[in-house]
Amino acid sequence: MLNKNEELLNEVYKNTIMGRDSIINLLDKVSDNGLRSEMTDELSVYRRFAKEASEKLGERGLKPKELPMTAKMGAKMGMVMNTMLDTTTSHLAEMMINGATMGIIDLEKKLNDGGDGEAERLARDVLRFEKETAERLSTFL
Repeated sequence: MLNKNEELLNEVYKNTIMGRDSIINLLDKVSDNGLRSEMTDELSVYRRFAKEASEKLGERGLKPKELPMTAKMGAKMGMVMNTMLDTTTSHLAEMMINGATMGIIDLEKKLNDGGDGEAERLARDVLRFEKETAERLSTFL
């Protein structure tokens, strides 16, 4: 059974992988250079956070829990459907804000369950990043 820190690190990993994959799936639909630049910058940060969470789990002899294929496919299909008729900069920014907001909620819940030390620090860093991301993306609405 995982302890609170390991659960928190897995949540950070899941959250950042979802963010990374969402950006990868949406980038080819972005026509605005400013939004493309913002999303590219976010992508590198999500990758860094995912790597750090994975390494911290590895230090504990654990591998990060991968997202089920059904969750990955569901998210991808949702994005395809959501962008079928609307690929405006505003709509794509809104989708990214909604994703960041879901990540914020999931991390806040997991932080409320407990965790400390490096796991808590990393989760709070991701939380801060996602809040700042949503704020920056709001300029594209």
